Amino acid sequence: MAEVVWAQFLSPAGRLLERPLSQVRQERLEERAEVWRPTRYRGRRAIATWWRPAGQARLAGCATLGALEAALSLEFDPQVVSFTGWPVRLAWADSSEGYVPDFFARLADGRARLLVCQKASERAADGRGETARLLVAAGEQAGWEVRVHPGAEGTAAAAAANRHRLCRYRHTRLADEDTARVLHRVFARPRPFAEGVAASAMPELATVARALHMIWVRELLIDWSTPFVPARSLAWSPRGAC
Repeated sequence: MAEVVWAQFLSPAGRLLERPLSQVRQERLEERAEVWRPTRYRGRRAIATWWRPAGQARLAGCATLGALEAALSLEFDPQVVSFTGWPVRLAWADSSEGYVPDFFARLADGRARLLVCQKASERAADGRGETARLLVAAGEQAGWEVRVHPGAEGTAAAAAANRHRLCRYRHTRLADEDTARVLHRVFARPRPFAEGVAASAMPELATVARALHMIWVRELLIDWSTPFVPARSLAWSPRGAC
């Protein structure tokens, strides 16, 4: 018989609950408060911070800068509707040890996703560690998708840097249909971002902000694998010119 994974989480009223993971499938954990927070102390090398996903009132906790980058990747993922940090502790039955995944996300199709951040040395274990075994069992018993965030290494570093730069333009208040219509026409063919904004003949500051929002939501496309430089980087509309 497979080992049972238990979950600790808070009720909507803030009461600590503990149940077999198979009974937690319908819980909206992305709406719950944290069951754990990192300890703050002098000399701590990791940086704990908070991230507010666009359109959400609840903050998502990030224990390290690597976790903050992972939160940005969730924010950028079009499949993710909402997410939060540290809402559940997982443990084997009758075990005093536990593990708190970094993030719990809800996807557009209703599925749930656990996203965990691991150091390169931990990833090198190739899934043979106890934590990896616990996460695999948790995904199977709760029907959750489990992913390990790869981190901003190699070619992913440029994409991570671009997300960090453009995330301030993620908010829906920057969406504007009239501006979008003009920019889709201006960027019907790839051209440098700054050149296209100038060619729109609209007020520069407002147009830049709205165009960067369009890049964030993929209404305008760029090469995310290279650093985004407005004067040189090409942007283009996915609608193109038929």
